[in-house]
Amino acid sequence: MNLPLRRRLADSMAVDAMVGCRPSWTAIATARDAVNLKGRFLLHAGPPISDRSLIALPQKNSMLVAILFEGWATDRQGAEELLMSDEVALYAAQDYGCAVPLADVLSPSMQLLVIKDGSCPSRQSFSTINGGDGPVMRVGQYSENVLQRLRWINQHLAPQLQAVIARSPIDLLSVADAALAAGDDCHGRTQHGSQLIAQALLLRAGSDGFDDDAKRFLDQSTAFFLNLWMAAVKCCLLAAEDVPGSSVVTAIGGNGRQFGIQLSAMPGRWFVADADAPLVPGADEQTRQRALGAIGDSAIVDVFGSGAMARDLAPITAERLTKTCAEYGRAFPSKLLQHPHPQLLKSQAYRTGLDARQACRLELGPVISLGVLDKQGLLGRLDGGFFFSPLKPLQAALEALEITDASA
Repeated sequence: MNLPLRRRLADSMAVDAMVGCRPSWTAIATARDAVNLKGRFLLHAGPPISDRSLIALPQKNSMLVAILFEGWATDRQGAEELLMSDEVALYAAQDYGCAVPLADVLSPSMQLLVIKDGSCPSRQSFSTINGGDGPVMRVGQYSENVLQRLRWINQHLAPQLQAVIARSPIDLLSVADAALAAGDDCHGRTQHGSQLIAQALLLRAGSDGFDDDAKRFLDQSTAFFLNLWMAAVKCCLLAAEDVPGSSVVTAIGGNGRQFGIQLSAMPGRWFVADADAPLVPGADEQTRQRALGAIGDSAIVDVFGSGAMARDLAPITAERLTKTCAEYGRAFPSKLLQHPHPQLLKSQAYRTGLDARQACRLELGPVISLGVLDKQGLLGRLDGGFFFSPLKPLQAALEALEITDASA
């Protein structure tokens, strides 16, 4: 078989495996029980952090809150000393089947969402429970209110979610399909998807499944579906891993300093570039000056065809994206994703399956709908913007893959 044909077949096999995945929310579990790690660890977004002195301040704030949540330290100074030591291991969440938004982190005692592939029940993925609005870890602020909110999510809400979801799993592709058809982009806009999840949970719960605080939370948390969708997409991307010769992107995200990707043929190997800040249409000077570089694993949903890449399905997202492209002189990669998803039937314009070969041919990476955080770790979320992924990691990954390919 000639090399170009073999490469096309490899990419096709990876995409077929990805779209054959059927992710369902099946349980709540602690990270300690779900992830194959021991001791003290923190899972963070984006590629691995090689120098702890360069941890982005919002991410550092969340790590300190997590250390206090675990009881490994009793005050901020003790938490900082512990974080800068080797006593707490830091890992890229996606290397362990997890996906965390923005500056969020996972620690052993935290409850997480468990997603299973109905086509392969041994395949699982995970994400944090979305904390709703208010003082939440994902925006990277350090405060007692963030810690208290984290405790409420894990100790009060999570047991109720577990009791209800254990009665019957929720198929997440059908929720995403309906949400996209209603105008959500399933990243920056998840209102409809979150309503569908809340309705499904309340139906399963009956009259005794949730207390008033939990019901109020579900009613008001318009981003609750995002973390579920991130974990569902991660499950699909895991299904596409380990196809020899495939350039399909199976991991992507930023840690505020670096932005990186992985390819199907080389699972666990990150290719990175500096993380520029997302672009905000009509941004004021403070937002431009204080914007942190791209952070979060939620980039995976755009690579999967949601978020900014679902422009043709989400009118509000399309309007902001068009304005951003015009203001900053950027092009939208309309031909980047080419594969229909056979299980997303209501949203017929949906396309998925990013491969590095196509990106390098077009000389355009995916556009990511991304929250913009204050790089000083004080103001939290500044706005919502769009991150135009650099080509460098895609080019470096493709070069490495072709060297391996040619010698095979």
